[in-house]
Amino acid sequence: MQFKLPRPPRLNNRPNLSEAVYEIVKQRLLSQQLEPGTKLREEDLADQLGVSRTPVREAINKLEREGLVEIIPRYGTFVANISPKDVEEIYQLRETLEGLAIKLALPRFSRNKLLELTRIHKECEAPIEKGDFDPFIRVDTAFHHLLVKLSKNERLIRLMSNLDNQIRLGRLESFSVPGRAKKSLEEHETVIEAMLKGDADEAEELLRQHSRNAKDNILRFLKMKKGE
Repeated sequence: MQFKLPRPPRLNNRPNLSEAVYEIVKQRLLSQQLEPGTKLREEDLADQLGVSRTPVREAINKLEREGLVEIIPRYGTFVANISPKDVEEIYQLRETLEGLAIKLALPRFSRNKLLELTRIHKECEAPIEKGDFDPFIRVDTAFHHLLVKLSKNERLIRLMSNLDNQIRLGRLESFSVPGRAKKSLEEHETVIEAMLKGDADEAEELLRQHSRNAKDNILRFLKMKKGE
């Protein structure tokens, strides 16, 4: 499968072309507008975006380092497929790192901030019931980012940043399983309730279980795709 990318306006006027190309392609990968296995051709991308092949090559190399594309010698560049082994490794790290992050971050959450998070999550319930996952995907991403940011542990933040794009891919796969988005929302709410009580141990265990549930659902989705 190949893909065609609409040419963004005035892309060739941007100061950092490789970064601009990187951001455009990455967003299409993370939103799954570009499906796993799609072949990406440097010359086609360069033509469609109105740039030379150099910034395209630099963008593709960065995407490969982040695990979002796979470069196969003599065959080309493809949107990466997420394998069960990838899921196991990514979510083992996520569970451990976020478990630490929430214990470090909890003292920095005000009660008002936690109540605001509760309200924002409640507002996602109606869209989810209608099959609109976009509001919760935004809240879900922001919630996990905030936990990590407020840990104030720079090394932890960098490690999670490296995992972030692959986690976001997995999150979309997880929501493809019927009922998972609603369940994930409920899991967030129980984590916030534990945080409101100031119970760091309970909040950590609930967040770890949330990560394990997400992993299990992604693995279930991958089996469904294979028809197992």
